[in-house]
Amino acid sequence: MKLSGLVLGTLVIGSLAVSPLQAKPTTSGMTPAEVGTLATVATIDKNEILIAVVALNKQLNADVMDFAKMMIDQHGGNLTQILTMINNAYPLTGGEADKLAAEGKQGLMKLGDMKGDAFATAYVNAMVKGHEAALNLIDTRLMKTATSEDVKKFLTDTRAAVAMHLEHAKKLQDKMKS
Repeated sequence: MKLSGLVLGTLVIGSLAVSPLQAKPTTSGMTPAEVGTLATVATIDKNEILIAVVALNKQLNADVMDFAKMMIDQHGGNLTQILTMINNAYPLTGGEADKLAAEGKQGLMKLGDMKGDAFATAYVNAMVKGHEAALNLIDTRLMKTATSEDVKKFLTDTRAAVAMHLEHAKKLQDKMKS
């Protein structure tokens, strides 16, 4: 089943490169590229939370429900950390964040109509695909924007959480296949 536009699953990220003229630090010490990176991660967190809330409102097995609860808790914590880092001084919108929000909304609408095992399978498959895409994005693009120690540490910690989520989702996926 093709799940185009699914939360994180179809991340098609444009260039986050910033020219030296654009890389001036903001008043908080973050560069515009770092603020954009945080907006991108915040949008991913919001997409994960929204689809997990939908999952909690479906009649699913305990393993999938526990995974959805973990997504809400951990992505919610990550989002709170971002809001603290930017001190509400910057909007978490624009560019890639807006694009990811639109893709997440499309995926949410598609999954929202599904029920039972079909939803559970599509949700878990989307979580595997999406977390793989998020790891790739962090490794190949977002880490390159980090110049401050706070943003570097945040992305390193976020990467570790995403890797853990991916492994958990893969185990769920394998369990559902058997």
